[in-house]
Amino acid sequence: MKIETILMVIIVLALVSYITSYIMKKKHYQTINKLEQEKFNLMDTPISETLQSVKDLSLTGQTKKNFEQWKEKWKKLEMTAFPDIENLLFDAEQATDRLQLIKASKAEQKSSELMNSTKESIKEIQLALNELLKSEEKNNQAIKKVQEMYQTIRKKLLTQSFSFGPALDRLEKKLTFLELSFADFSDLTVSGDHIEAEEVLKKLSHETKELNDAVTTIPSLVKETSTEFPDQVQELKEGYHELKDVQHFVFLEDSIAADIADIEKDIKQSEKLLKQCEPEEAKKLNVIIEEKINHIYDVMEAELNAKEAVEKEYTILAEFIGFVNKRNQQLMIEIDRVSQSYKLNDAVLEQTKKMQEQIDEIKLDFETFKSGIEKNQAVYTVVEETYAADGEKLTHIEEEQEKLITQLADLRKEETEVKEKIDDFEFNMRGIKRYIEKQHLPGLPEEYLDLFFVTTERIEKLAKELNKLKIDMTEIKKMCELCEDDVELLIDKTEEIVDSALLTEYMMQYANRYRNEHPEIGEAILESNDLFNKEFQYKEALEVVSTALEVVEPGAFKKVENQYYEEKSQSAK
Repeated sequence: MKIETILMVIIVLALVSYITSYIMKKKHYQTINKLEQEKFNLMDTPISETLQSVKDLSLTGQTKKNFEQWKEKWKKLEMTAFPDIENLLFDAEQATDRLQLIKASKAEQKSSELMNSTKESIKEIQLALNELLKSEEKNNQAIKKVQEMYQTIRKKLLTQSFSFGPALDRLEKKLTFLELSFADFSDLTVSGDHIEAEEVLKKLSHETKELNDAVTTIPSLVKETSTEFPDQVQELKEGYHELKDVQHFVFLEDSIAADIADIEKDIKQSEKLLKQCEPEEAKKLNVIIEEKINHIYDVMEAELNAKEAVEKEYTILAEFIGFVNKRNQQLMIEIDRVSQSYKLNDAVLEQTKKMQEQIDEIKLDFETFKSGIEKNQAVYTVVEETYAADGEKLTHIEEEQEKLITQLADLRKEETEVKEKIDDFEFNMRGIKRYIEKQHLPGLPEEYLDLFFVTTERIEKLAKELNKLKIDMTEIKKMCELCEDDVELLIDKTEEIVDSALLTEYMMQYANRYRNEHPEIGEAILESNDLFNKEFQYKEALEVVSTALEVVEPGAFKKVENQYYEEKSQSAK
């Protein structure tokens, strides 16, 4: 039984081993067959036919050298790469037959890598040969565009020669050089050296485009240097002569004549650059020339506009100066008058003097410029700028004057208001006295009397200060505010004393009902009565009786208080 089992295991293992080796071999054969097919596909690439087609072009020069290099590369592939691939695939097949599967895999891997590199080399060769085949056609198409541009340039130089000015000779020479380059290109193309012809074509295309750009740009530059700029320079000269010598304008740091001379030098330099056929440099210089011309126009126009503005502003500013000056004089007289009745801050007079100094300075500037204009010595742009600055200064002075006038006028108004307030204070004090006397209180607390007499003295002192020959309204307003606070406080204290006294009487009357049953109420009434009639401490007397009453009848104080204020409110109506 054991022998049979062992035999069965051996048979099964042998069968598994056979099947496994069969599957692995089959897989390797498939890989080898696939690589073999790829090799045939590479060998079938029509490189040889392409080489023959290129060879039939009868190439020369650099083109022929390039062709020979690619041809040699293909031969090398045929002689080495393909045989190497074949050998590797043969090794892989033999290794597979012998079940040397690791060796087979390595051979397959090497053949695949060599196949890929060979494939890339073939693509490179094919592409290069196709370029060689197309080079003649490609060059022919490109040369047509260049020739069209060349003909356009030639036609412009023939029909519009007058518009190129001093640049014409240099442009015609460049055109002649282009003709030579066309001839070189034609010779190389005929001889079959298409690569060298392409290099000539690149240079020819660049030079033709450069010449076309010059032919396009130069006419406008020639027009500027030969016509527009000279005309503008002449206009500047005539305008400058008219303004300076005829109308007697004066320019600040006058360099106009020298600037015009510099512009004329720049125009000549621009003409020289055009003659040398350097349009880009000439274009840059022409931009600078235009900026210089525009600057001189701006300077002269600014003086013309400034003169017109000065003539318009002259009368307005003269009247403004006169108005502000007269007002300041009146203000100084008013300050002197007011200072006889009121003590003024030193800053008020100083401010007025400072404003007068500013006005005098503006008047001096105005008179100086007036004289300069009359003698044809004034720079109008400077005059206009000064007029504008002086106008702003005068406006500010006028605003400050207005504030001072209002401030002076307010002194009389403030004095009247303080007098009215003193009348109100005295009226309130009399009212307080009558009101407190009407209550028939046994006396008044000492602190209350002190407040009453201090307030009375302060009001009297305020009245005396106000009756002085020269009063200080700043100090008086401070004293008035203190009096106002004292009177308000006295009114509040009076109400507080009267309310406390009357409420105490109400409370003692209400508490009498508990006097027999509650001895402490009787004691509180006696204590409260002493505070009320002997010490005149009404608030403390109210507190003693109300505290005792609250123990006996909680809420009694609030009840009596509400009743008191209700009756007080009714009596006030």
